[in-house]
Amino acid sequence: MCISPNGRVALRELMEQAWQQVEGQARGMLKRAVEGLLQAERDRRVSEAKQRGEKVYRWGYTVRKCWTTLWGSLEQVRVPRLRGREEIGLVERYERHGLDQLLFALTVGGLSQRKVVGWVRRFLGGTLSPATIGAVLEQAQEQVEQRRSAAIAPGRYRAIVVDGIYLRYRRSVGQPGRKGVLLVAVGVREGGGFEVLDWRAASAESTEGYEELLTRLWKRGLEKVELIVSDGLTAIVGAAQMVYPAARHQRCLAHWFRNLEALTPRFTWFERRKFRREFWWIWDAENQAQARDWARRFCARWRWAAPEMVEKFQFELQEVLAFFAFPAHWRHRLRTTNLGEGWFKHLRRYLSRFPGCRNAEHSEQVLGCFLLAAECMHR
Repeated sequence: MCISPNGRVALRELMEQAWQQVEGQARGMLKRAVEGLLQAERDRRVSEAKQRGEKVYRWGYTVRKCWTTLWGSLEQVRVPRLRGREEIGLVERYERHGLDQLLFALTVGGLSQRKVVGWVRRFLGGTLSPATIGAVLEQAQEQVEQRRSAAIAPGRYRAIVVDGIYLRYRRSVGQPGRKGVLLVAVGVREGGGFEVLDWRAASAESTEGYEELLTRLWKRGLEKVELIVSDGLTAIVGAAQMVYPAARHQRCLAHWFRNLEALTPRFTWFERRKFRREFWWIWDAENQAQARDWARRFCARWRWAAPEMVEKFQFELQEVLAFFAFPAHWRHRLRTTNLGEGWFKHLRRYLSRFPGCRNAEHSEQVLGCFLLAAECMHR
């Protein structure tokens, strides 16, 4: 505890220590109160249904991993379930997303602080002052910037997945709507764990943009990686060769497959399914030698039906085999850009609720707040 020269205790530190002591107990009481109210609501609905002659009965519980509220995160909350002709829900689907909705209302929606106060009162049932809202936003932005500038321990990430997500900026009085792109780098650790490392707004997916993104990672301490995974874009390959010349390159199998499939004739439904199964079966091989053997058989079977596809397959095969150098139990993380694509899917879904980003700088803030909120939800 910090004591001033005059012997007095700092009130702020005193309050922080006191809150840390009662925080766990207070959240436990809040969790039990919430569960009790939900059980009472379940029993009330069952009783009313019986009086009406309807068949509604208790149907066990479902456990919510984490509910983020204005008073903290509640973990492992037991929510009662009801069943009639179909399941009857007790809790709205998105009620638990308090923090990420708040951050998005501030950053994506572009609301004023006073409007956000009204929004919180209406939808979350809480009371916040404009000063508190401003402090929350400022603290969130500080955490995002600290994350993007934090040092990276050497050897922490064995591979990087690099991809871009296209956005449309808002129209203004003197400027029509325009497109932009966020270049994102995802680091993959030993064992398959991953983390979004950095991102950069750009007008297009260019070599200069990706080179700057990778250079920022290099300056933070990531001086060596074994593999860089991308969709095969020339700009990414060129940037990787400049910053990480010793790293191997893995072309995304999903993007490659779509390009190959576009060169096939109009197959029947059965032939199309067979073609897809045989293609993806190749990459379950135990090693690169076995994959090459299965690839040779694949080409032999489809040579006459799709000669143009087979020619392209054989010419570009070497670009998709690098992931076999990694352990079998987690190398599936490295054969596609799905780590980035799946994350982009969730980001687009959240962005669809709002008007869009104002400019490149705003889009970077949006992605940072989305990432921060998503991590808080899964702690």
